[in-house]
Amino acid sequence: MRAPTTIAALAILLGAPAISLAQPGGQGAVELSDGTTISQHPSLPKLSLTNAKREQIRKTVLTEHNEIQFRLKTTQPAKDFTPAVGATLPKGVKAQGLPAQVLTQLPELRDYMYVKMKDQVLIVDGMTNKIVDMFSETQPLS
Repeated sequence: MRAPTTIAALAILLGAPAISLAQPGGQGAVELSDGTTISQHPSLPKLSLTNAKREQIRKTVLTEHNEIQFRLKTTQPAKDFTPAVGATLPKGVKAQGLPAQVLTQLPELRDYMYVKMKDQVLIVDGMTNKIVDMFSETQPLS
């Protein structure tokens, strides 16, 4: 596995305490010599968007011309994908950062990305590519 080696090298470069690459129970974590445990599978805090915030995002991304098209060879396999909260984006579908206008008003979204697909706006965890929220691209939220 390459990830522990990469983390160890990074820690050494940054002057971090010694790292134990032993992973008791295979939990996917690295333990530093000071007892601190670092997950190799980090995730963002749970996202709780209100309908007002969703509407703010919807209005901003509505003018972006970046809807996923299934004519491309890279996105054709995703044609049968049904977006759902908790699902991972299929290969070939790349999320992008939220527009600066959204991030200025909602800075808590800086680590999240979005995809416009099948008339839906999908809010995606930028680390895992999992859908954490979704709403209609075309229908206003009340």
